[in-house]
Amino acid sequence: MFLTRHAEARQRQRSIPSYVIAATYAFGSDHAVRGSLTAYTLDRQAVELAQESYPASVGKALNKYLGVYLIIGDEGKIVTVARGRCRPTHH
Repeated sequence: MFLTRHAEARQRQRSIPSYVIAATYAFGSDHAVRGSLTAYTLDRQAVELAQESYPASVGKALNKYLGVYLIIGDEGKIVTVARGRCRPTHH
C-alpha cells in the first residue's frame, strides 16, 4: 500500500488514521471511477469484515470512519483519501 504525497497530505488534513486506510484498502467495496481509477469505500460490510481481523478496539473505532474512501491509480498507488459526504445515521 503506497500513498502519493497528495494522499499523505490529505490524510493529515482530514485526520484519517493509517489503520482506517489499511482497512479500507483491504476490506472496502470497490468500484471503477474515471477511467482506470478505482474507489474503495469503508462501508458497514467492510467494517464487519475488518472486525474479524483487527483487535476489538480498532474494529469498534472503524465505525466512526464509515464513508471514508480511497482513490487508487492505475499503478496501485493511493491517489487521495477522503471522508464520504453523508454521515451514517443511527437507528
